[in-house]
Amino acid sequence: MSGRHFILITDGDTVHEWQRRALLTLPANDRITVFACTNTRLKRQYAKHFLYYVLNFATVRNPLTRQVPLGDIDGRLAEIRSFDSEWEGNWQRLPADIAQAISASGANIVLKFGMGLMRVPEGVSMPILSYHHGDPDHYRGRPAGFWEMANGTSLMGQMIQSITNKLDAGEVLAFAETRVIRHSWRATLMESFRHSPLLLNIAIDNALSGRSVPKARTGKNYRLPSNWTVVQHVLRTGWTAVKRLAYGLLAEKNWRVAVVPVESDALALATSARPFPPIGNWDNAKTPSGYTFLADPFFAPDGGLLVEALEANSGRGALLHIGPHGYSKLNSATGHHSYPCVVEEAGKPYCVPEIADWSPPMIYPIEGEGSGLRLGTPVALAMDNAAGVTDPTFVRHGGKLWLFGNRKVDGSNILRLWSADSLFGHFTEHPQSPIRISPNGGRMAGNVLVSDGKLYRLGQTFEIDYGDGIAVFEVETLDANRYSERQVGGLRFTGVKGPHSFNVSDDGKKIVFDWYSERYTPMAGIRRLRSRLGI
Repeated sequence: MSGRHFILITDGDTVHEWQRRALLTLPANDRITVFACTNTRLKRQYAKHFLYYVLNFATVRNPLTRQVPLGDIDGRLAEIRSFDSEWEGNWQRLPADIAQAISASGANIVLKFGMGLMRVPEGVSMPILSYHHGDPDHYRGRPAGFWEMANGTSLMGQMIQSITNKLDAGEVLAFAETRVIRHSWRATLMESFRHSPLLLNIAIDNALSGRSVPKARTGKNYRLPSNWTVVQHVLRTGWTAVKRLAYGLLAEKNWRVAVVPVESDALALATSARPFPPIGNWDNAKTPSGYTFLADPFFAPDGGLLVEALEANSGRGALLHIGPHGYSKLNSATGHHSYPCVVEEAGKPYCVPEIADWSPPMIYPIEGEGSGLRLGTPVALAMDNAAGVTDPTFVRHGGKLWLFGNRKVDGSNILRLWSADSLFGHFTEHPQSPIRISPNGGRMAGNVLVSDGKLYRLGQTFEIDYGDGIAVFEVETLDANRYSERQVGGLRFTGVKGPHSFNVSDDGKKIVFDWYSERYTPMAGIRRLRSRLGI
């Protein structure tokens, strides 16, 4: 079966490493015809921007932005043709014969991976897609990520747009967000470029289907920073790095789990539509001896709680059952356990915890109750490309069992979606997965809420501090072909940090959540080191 045909515009016969990875996400039967520009040049003002160019060499040039040979793109390359562009001030133009060749090629889309500012050629009717690393609502121009750090922005956007003759103002076809890592511009850029390949197929599908992402695209058009601005940047990031090191050595999060009775709709509390009960009304579970904190609470089938408890000696998470009888440890395996999600199948309860550090998902039957509650012999959850899944969360809808989660190999902010006919069926990834790429809600924060027949997904927000709040999304469309959602609110405590997880009892009369305060101890750094080393 023949695939699609793309035109790829490059500078010479090389591309950035992240661009090569993006091309490799295309189906193997797609064909790519390359038009390689041989005369792209950048005008540099060394006197005004000298320190920026020094900083650029140390940060922007990294393993993901290095130039690599294009090669045959794993068999996708059909032809390569070189050309010299024409110039109009700072803008480049495709020569008429090149524009005519592209127009006559029958290609579906043009992918612009090279050249600088390029005029849209007359006669070329197919969309010309180009990446821009920045949220066009706020940051147009360049350099990527720098001004977000300078302005104290917590998120860095990136998009694929259909280009026009106005800078970064084209229709947005795919959009994602990544964290601004305040102590390192290099790390901020690598985090952004690492996610870039995931957008290409989404953008192509949207372009061919006539869909787009609503964005205002009216942000400020930034330019290269002055030498003094670079000095300020270096001082600011250096001081941030020192504070981060001190925090890692001396501070740790003191996570707690609390239960609160509710008289109103729990959704209204999660979205902050109603005031959250004051901290004096929280019934906090006591952290038992041998553990440093409790987190990730879910209601157990017997009305008790299932939680993650961090072992003081190993620094690994264990699963505990909390009930009127006290505490009991549920897992026998020594690997890290957390997020003990409870799901029902054929009237029987099961637990699918996060064990992504050492295993793909496993399904544990929940047997007994009270002091006799235990996890039975597990079986593997069958899924496409089985791998570790963080924060696996299930919901039934439209005759399917849907699974939200993050693949461990992707990182924390890339939320994927699978479905199966039952818990013991084979989970197939949704065609629009990943469904969200962002630190704001890109990781699950508890079970999906159902209110007035609508689904509401809870996602963690950790643009700055991990675990400091949740975002709530109304699921607008969920079927075999389409998924869409919109943010309708969120919850962040004052006085303490959190929540990080939020769940509602089956009868709707109680909520359980986790929160934390920061404590300072010389053991914090030792515990972090032992956890990283697995000792």
